[in-house]
Amino acid sequence: MLRRVLLHLSGSFGIDQVIELGAQISHRTSARLRGLSILDTASFRNTGHLVSAAHAVSESYRITHAERRQMISHEQMLHVGERYQLDFDTLGIEGDPIKSLVREAQYHDLLITRSTDQARHCPGELNASQLIELVVQSRQPIYISRGENANPRRALLLYDGTESSARAIRTFLTQRPIKDAHCRLLGVGTAADSNSKLLTSMREYCEARHAELEVGRLPGLTRNALISYAQKWDPDVVVMGVPRAAGLWRRIRGNVALDFLNRTQLDLYLMG
Repeated sequence: MLRRVLLHLSGSFGIDQVIELGAQISHRTSARLRGLSILDTASFRNTGHLVSAAHAVSESYRITHAERRQMISHEQMLHVGERYQLDFDTLGIEGDPIKSLVREAQYHDLLITRSTDQARHCPGELNASQLIELVVQSRQPIYISRGENANPRRALLLYDGTESSARAIRTFLTQRPIKDAHCRLLGVGTAADSNSKLLTSMREYCEARHAELEVGRLPGLTRNALISYAQKWDPDVVVMGVPRAAGLWRRIRGNVALDFLNRTQLDLYLMG
């Protein structure tokens, strides 16, 4: 169940569709919506006298540009919030974007943010690696929108038998951010083994909470095969867990989500 939703107002291209998505989710679930913009001035403050005057001017322009775009995002959210008659507010702060989002997200049930291709990367927007780090540090699920679909319908639930993937699926089905979602539960890795009861148990859990459910297996998991499968099924959002544990396993599992960010235009619902 959703009671409070946090929307990252990055000021990036396509943020209007992300605002629309957040408004629709909040309107349907009667959740309070907060829009948060974060002005990252750390690089400008920390370089100080060590940089040339030209670089200082460039940094000043970057910050001014980001501030202007974030202001536009606040205005867009004001119009959308009034149109949907939401219980909402907006807040602008300065600080480290990841730390600030993690801190504010702990008071919310869902964080919605934006990811775009590197060619259109804007000041104030997190890149793909930073988004994965945000997921790992946050205890709340994060919906990463591509700014193209404000009305998602199809969800691919990736289950590999780990607690992080199970937690992501359970939370998604409990929160129901997508109205009348058509879901496919896909067993991958250990959960794709026909001799394992992992997928059967998760299927029973999902069917008890969601009527419209398809089930599939993808044995012999490789990241390329998984992305190819997802693109063929063409979901609006992919639900997966990202482990918090450090070391090689986190890098391997984290890279699956990172590959989806870098190589597809699919929305992601991630949970650490």
